[in-house]
Amino acid sequence: MPSLWLLLNHISNELISVSDNPRFEAELLLAHALNITRAELLSKIKEEINYPKQLNKWIERRKRHEPIAYILGYTEFFGLKIETVPPIFIPRPETELLVEEALKIIEVNNKEIFNILELCTGTGCISIAIYKNTNKKVKCFAIDINENAVKLAQHNAKENKVSVNFIVGNLFTSIDNKNKFDIILANPPYIPEKNRDDLPTSVKDYEDSKALFCQDDGTYIIHQIISEARRYLTINGWLLTEIGDDQKELVEKIFQENGYDNIETIFDLQKLPRVVKGNWNGIK
Repeated sequence: MPSLWLLLNHISNELISVSDNPRFEAELLLAHALNITRAELLSKIKEEINYPKQLNKWIERRKRHEPIAYILGYTEFFGLKIETVPPIFIPRPETELLVEEALKIIEVNNKEIFNILELCTGTGCISIAIYKNTNKKVKCFAIDINENAVKLAQHNAKENKVSVNFIVGNLFTSIDNKNKFDIILANPPYIPEKNRDDLPTSVKDYEDSKALFCQDDGTYIIHQIISEARRYLTINGWLLTEIGDDQKELVEKIFQENGYDNIETIFDLQKLPRVVKGNWNGIK
């Protein structure tokens, strides 16, 4: 029987051609096959085990560039386990910035109840993470055009023991503008269609194109959201949107043209512009 150490080396070598971090992915796959945590796996690194049969199948799937989150059936987001189902968009670490910024707004405000609306919710991870990480009372509504994504988001909310109202709809079309929100946030499609071939195979061939690509320069849907959100924000409410690496100036300009104040761009850990936020003062 091979030791865990030797088995991890074998899996890592198999994944070198498709992974930026083959050792980490090998640990995730092996821990999942053994139904233990990665920490437990590393604590038993010198032990010998029987080779899990399903590993070969999973390794082959990964070598075909299938995202590891689909193979495992889950990913981690803001410290939470979020289940993933192809082709629904997989949460990215940089999107945690949206959660962090929303939580900052909530914590510094003296309101007792916050109404929050998330657009393009996908797995539901953003709303779930916000609800889970504030001590204040929040009412979260989250919308996605994909019915299967909404079903998955509902499941993730239940598994993480939070209460979020998930709705099938296209942006604001399912919301009455008599409803006002203190925070509206979104991680919309923002990759220009012309850039499709620049993406890794694991993204362009496996994840939902509608969650990734947008026409023109990639800001078409962002523009829609910024313009329409004004009708749904409370006075001094905030709009936050994730953006592409090269969209900072363009998106800031769209915020300005639509009358938002206190416009700010937040950079991710790679020092790339990732989130733009603006404050709505109610003056059109």
